[in-house]
Amino acid sequence: MAELAPPGLAGTLLTAQTSLGFALTLATIQAMPWLVGQLGWGGGAFAVLAIGPAFGCVAMARLRASPMAARLAGGRG
Repeated sequence: MAELAPPGLAGTLLTAQTSLGFALTLATIQAMPWLVGQLGWGGGAFAVLAIGPAFGCVAMARLRASPMAARLAGGRG
């Protein structure tokens, strides 16, 4: 997110990205005891944790196909 931002907004977007990551982590940590109680570890609570990385893989694949991908990592991707 911040790597493709205009230079004047990079710091703000890094802050937003970090805050969103912490918020998602907090929500996940708070939800896991309830999920384990409802589904059990073997019944699906652990599988729920796989949703985030699955979305991440899809997002990275879509980004790689995008023309913006050449602007990431100094064009080394």
